[in-house]
Amino acid sequence: MAIDGRDSSTDVLPQQGDLTVVPAMFEHAVRVYNQMHDEGQPDPDLSDLFVYEGHLTNLFKKLLLSVPYYTEIKNHLVAMGCIEQVRRGGGNGTSRWVLWKEPTLEEWKGTKPTRAKRGYACFRG
Repeated sequence: MAIDGRDSSTDVLPQQGDLTVVPAMFEHAVRVYNQMHDEGQPDPDLSDLFVYEGHLTNLFKKLLLSVPYYTEIKNHLVAMGCIEQVRRGGGNGTSRWVLWKEPTLEEWKGTKPTRAKRGYACFRG
């Protein structure tokens, strides 16, 4: 028994993470991915993968997500291999994203997002 009265035999080590606890940021990331999929289209040039074209910042606004969440969620989705940017937008120009796979909680907890690299992404073969 732990000092605070909890049964210490069921404690999860912090480095393992408790996969039964769903972080709010993961739930937001799933909403972002799903919205990208809903607004995306299959691209016959990319083996029928879905492609989202638009302003990702506007998508966050549509979902009523706080602007500070943008970078963490986007970088996490990229780090997990869920989305890949193939054209960078700016101003009136839209960005283009390939949707590779849906995010999973296990991958979310096992991935550390890094700062996105500038430039164009390469398609996976």
